[in-house]
Amino acid sequence: MSSLPSAPTRAAPLAKLRDLAVRTAVGAILIALIALSLWLWHWGLVILIAAILGLGAHELGEAAALKGRWSGWPVVAVGGPVLIVVEYTGWFGDVLTVGLVGCTALVLVTWAWRLFRPVDGFLADVGSAALIVVYLPLLLTFVIAMLRTTHPVAQMATYGVCIVVSDTGAYVVGSLIGRHKMSPNISPSKTWEGFVGGVVWAGAAGALMCQFFLHQSWWQGLVMGVVLGVCAALGDLIESAIKRDVGVKDMGKLLPGHGGAMDRLDSLAFCAPIAWAFMNLWMGQA
Repeated sequence: MSSLPSAPTRAAPLAKLRDLAVRTAVGAILIALIALSLWLWHWGLVILIAAILGLGAHELGEAAALKGRWSGWPVVAVGGPVLIVVEYTGWFGDVLTVGLVGCTALVLVTWAWRLFRPVDGFLADVGSAALIVVYLPLLLTFVIAMLRTTHPVAQMATYGVCIVVSDTGAYVVGSLIGRHKMSPNISPSKTWEGFVGGVVWAGAAGALMCQFFLHQSWWQGLVMGVVLGVCAALGDLIESAIKRDVGVKDMGKLLPGHGGAMDRLDSLAFCAPIAWAFMNLWMGQA
């Protein structure tokens, strides 16, 4: 007679189901907030991006501190959101120009601030400061650039759908048939099967969004979606490498089932300039 499964064995699938339910519910709420802001009031989305940027800067600063590094994160946590708002107003000119100048200023301020500390570790510290500026205000500048085009809803929807579908496809395919580890030292749960699934799903999403939202050729959307799927995986791995380096599972506890702000921004930030380039340089959607 076979014995009944042990309590931990029975509890494990239930725990995974609960985690998935919480993750799905929180994700649905976030998507709904972003969709409503994009549809009704773009300033709401700008404010949300600015707030998440500030939280992300804090999380990266705390991560750097775990390795004994000073990063000057308060400069980015304050200056980054201000820069995002200024970019969206358009008061000082082109978004990308303002973003480049503003991010350069943030880097220079943090480097100058570091001069008031002992010289030991200077190179690693200013490198950490520059990483936070590039990762957050610089990459997110391209999100604001998409919001400032003549087709903001179509561009933002295409960009967001491709990334979300890529993440979902990677999770579903990897959970069902994932066998070959993609990068066990960085992210043990990721598989090559999941990676391919995410890229294929993103390609299909890009083709559909390009055809029906951007009114461009489906094959252009397919190429864009495939590239975004690859970049989404790379963005996720880069953030995972930071977490493994400092020895944490999540960058924060802001969102139940999702971790911190950086755990949601990783792929989105990394893919923002690629999405902008495809839609505004290749497709001429500006």
